[in-house]
Amino acid sequence: MVITLNVPLSGNWEEDKAIIVRAAGQPTPADEYFTHATAIKGLFDYRTYDTPAQPNHPQRKGLLRKVHDELYPIAHFAKLYFTCPKNVVVQWIDGNQQHDAIVEYRAGGSNQSDIRYLEVTTLQGKEDADELEKLSKDPISTTVSSNTAQEKHDRKIDQLRNILNKKAAIVYPDKTALLVYTDENRFRYFHFGMSAPEINKKADYEAVLHEFELSLQNFSRVFIFSNSEIYCAWTNPK
Repeated sequence: MVITLNVPLSGNWEEDKAIIVRAAGQPTPADEYFTHATAIKGLFDYRTYDTPAQPNHPQRKGLLRKVHDELYPIAHFAKLYFTCPKNVVVQWIDGNQQHDAIVEYRAGGSNQSDIRYLEVTTLQGKEDADELEKLSKDPISTTVSSNTAQEKHDRKIDQLRNILNKKAAIVYPDKTALLVYTDENRFRYFHFGMSAPEINKKADYEAVLHEFELSLQNFSRVFIFSNSEIYCAWTNPK
């Protein structure tokens, strides 16, 4: 990838970080958003190399966490949801405001939607961070258990309930969509000597969403999705 940044970098990460954050907030067509997220991660990796800010392992903190927990999920959602993504422009917003991105629709486009703001969250927990750290030291992790996949899925279901409980208590701007990124494909799994357990993720996620639908009236829509499919969605009947 060739990245053109029309602002000079100083070589000092603390100064350059603000420039890269501003670049991350550049309005970007939805069909280009994955490339946008990849470019920001590339700039992060390049500018933090051999500095105190360089992660010792695939950590999720600071700007890198926002790339993985907000920019990439937005990119996957845009690919899966918008039928004409060239007509949709997404702008990531840094800070503690009550949304993570603004969605604009180009005049005359065929992709008009009631979604104006995006609030993004992921089903990543401490266990996932610990596994990333372990895999950074040894790229293969062996577990002797037939229930590991089910246990991890059950943990994500618990995380989903906790997230929806917290989000239900917050007032969001009108036309805000909640994006819940499951992120279960961050690891590659191989089951040897036994079949992988059959897990109906779509049904399980949908059941939790149905369980909370009465308390999610502060959103116009809620989506639970991976990088390859939208498992389920809820639309506010108002």
